[in-house]
Amino acid sequence: MKYLKPIVLLLLVFIAGISIGVVGTRYVIKRDIRQAIRKPEFVRMRIERELTRELALDAIQRAKLDEILINLQQEIAKARAERQPRIRPLLSDTQRRLNEILTPEQQLKFEKYQAEYGLFSLGGQGQNFPRFQKLRKLREENRTSPQTPPPPAPSSE
Repeated sequence: MKYLKPIVLLLLVFIAGISIGVVGTRYVIKRDIRQAIRKPEFVRMRIERELTRELALDAIQRAKLDEILINLQQEIAKARAERQPRIRPLLSDTQRRLNEILTPEQQLKFEKYQAEYGLFSLGGQGQNFPRFQKLRKLREENRTSPQTPPPPAPSSE
């Protein structure tokens, strides 16, 4: 009987540790996936950094790896663009059906949420959020010519 309390306490500590580990892992994975979706260039840079460190690549190899990863990123973007015409009607129908069940107040909140996170809109349009419009424009420019440096920003004098 005197060993029962320490055993129960030890079990509770282990269960709490497992629970916290599961919740923490899920949070980190979701965060990384959101970041990869919003900023695919970070994924490319992360892969490049990991491979450079693990394989001890020299400068020439790093440059070629960067070229290969940029090419891969462009090919993936092209494949997604080819799929979009088939998916767009499905997303539009889902959005229409969802709007039918929402109140007008919920519809406004949903529109803001959708513009920010791109739910049912193939990556989000960002009409109401200038930050997302700028990000979308930069992504479009990167798809067309990723090797050329961006033009200098106009000075505000």
